[in-house]
Amino acid sequence: KFLKYRLWGQLNSTLLEDRVDYFGLGRYRLEHWIGSHPSIQPCELHRQNVTFAQMITEDITPAHYEWGMGPRRNEVVDEFPEARERIKEDEDAQFREYFFLPGNLLKWFTLYGSEGVPTQSSWAWKFFPGGDKWKKLVSRYGENAVEEMAMQSSHGFHSAYASNGDEREEFQIDNEDEKFFSDSISPLVVFHHISIPGDKKLSALHALKAQLDVLSMGQYDIISRTYHPQRRVILYYTIAGDTSDIGFFTKICEAKSKHLTCRKLGELSSAKANGETLHHLHNFCLAKPSLSVTYLSNTLPGTYGVNKTEAYSMQKIRAYTTAVTSKMCLKSRETCNVCGAEFYPLPFNHFIGNTFTASCDYVKELLPPKKFETAMNNAAGDTLVSQLRRAVTTELFPFTPQNLGLDQYSVEHWIGSHPDFEPCDVAPVRHSWFPLFTGGSYLPNDYTSSRAYDFMWSHAPRRSTAPAGRLSRKREKEAMEKDDIVFREYYYLAGNLFRWFKLYNKAPPWNSWVWQWYPKGNEWMLGAKKHGSNVVTELSKPFWDEGVPF
Repeated sequence: KFLKYRLWGQLNSTLLEDRVDYFGLGRYRLEHWIGSHPSIQPCELHRQNVTFAQMITEDITPAHYEWGMGPRRNEVVDEFPEARERIKEDEDAQFREYFFLPGNLLKWFTLYGSEGVPTQSSWAWKFFPGGDKWKKLVSRYGENAVEEMAMQSSHGFHSAYASNGDEREEFQIDNEDEKFFSDSISPLVVFHHISIPGDKKLSALHALKAQLDVLSMGQYDIISRTYHPQRRVILYYTIAGDTSDIGFFTKICEAKSKHLTCRKLGELSSAKANGETLHHLHNFCLAKPSLSVTYLSNTLPGTYGVNKTEAYSMQKIRAYTTAVTSKMCLKSRETCNVCGAEFYPLPFNHFIGNTFTASCDYVKELLPPKKFETAMNNAAGDTLVSQLRRAVTTELFPFTPQNLGLDQYSVEHWIGSHPDFEPCDVAPVRHSWFPLFTGGSYLPNDYTSSRAYDFMWSHAPRRSTAPAGRLSRKREKEAMEKDDIVFREYYYLAGNLFRWFKLYNKAPPWNSWVWQWYPKGNEWMLGAKKHGSNVVTELSKPFWDEGVPF
């Protein structure tokens, strides 16, 4: 839990470096055992003025002994002196320091539950900085105090879901819609997540209008370069946020009722609940596994830690919507189960814009979105511990909540999370004439140009490994040349196989694209055949380095 809170910026660990012995992992857990309960009442024999250095390097005489209750000294072995000086006058930093109370409370609560709550008279409240503040939080929230502090002090992370209902509730289909599903030409079934944040209301509404224009015109045909309404569109939508000016949406639905049927799934007060529509999409596929579904959102995902955003870029939203509803994406193919504008395997399997058309036969095998969020949070915790043990590397990208699929970012990972995932895409591939100057062999598509609609269907991946500007070719090439990285790199097969077994308890089929695309794919495939769910440990363990200097 701490490592996830640190990733979100809610807790820190500045006094000591990241080492497995300091966190009590692996063979070092027994060193933490005797002092692991909050009821401990420590006592010691050395006088208060005896330092750790003296205990190790100098002769200790009887004069140095005097029994007394501990703790007697503030210094820590191997501590960074400058770090203690730096937070000495910073009460908030002391309050969030793992090696003070937050880390101890997390361990006590995790190991002992409600019995891990220290008594009101515990020495820990007086000894550790920030004790009074933590004492009040624990008195109010008990064993959930640290989680509550993290949630209250940040708006950065939150669940993608507004409720905790039954993930597998039956999807209610209108009788009129059932008739459309029986037609010889199946309808275009669209699940549209509409987010209207109060501070970006006008931009969000313009983006929504652009998508409705595309849906009402029909499906894009590359030969004629026009839209043809060959399929009826059944639009299931959820509105999250400010819905006061959404009247034009209903008017468009009514005006285009010949080809467009709109069904509202619900309204949510918070624009942050960005996963609810996927929840409905999944339930629909459980009910109609022979159909396909299209997912749209009027908000494009950004990049964590990057302030620049194109969340409501009209040109891109229109292009992505056109791509996933085009005849190329809608055509049924046995060799592709999810189609989008541009697919990238790094830093995780995703389609640009997080818009896609997928076969329900594939979607029904995915974890329910709400359960998936929980599973990804748990998997991320294990991954962060593995990083601490230096069992995984992050040479290509840093660990961020988005790259790990934590909390609200799980919605971007969901559609590409299954080992049976077979992607394809339709956006044109632009090659660079001068890769040394442009940073790679491919150029990003210019969606302000009509040439961006020169769609050409193909199996994916077929372009750069990550979206433009996210990863330098030089850096990736250096990583691929080192076995100690290739067999530990989280963003290659080490991380993917870990998640596939963790989430779905299986590896991809032996004819999957992953074994040809990722470095050392053949070795990983043979390892998966031999070791099953233990493949990551077996192949990466020879390169582990726990970083403990003894």
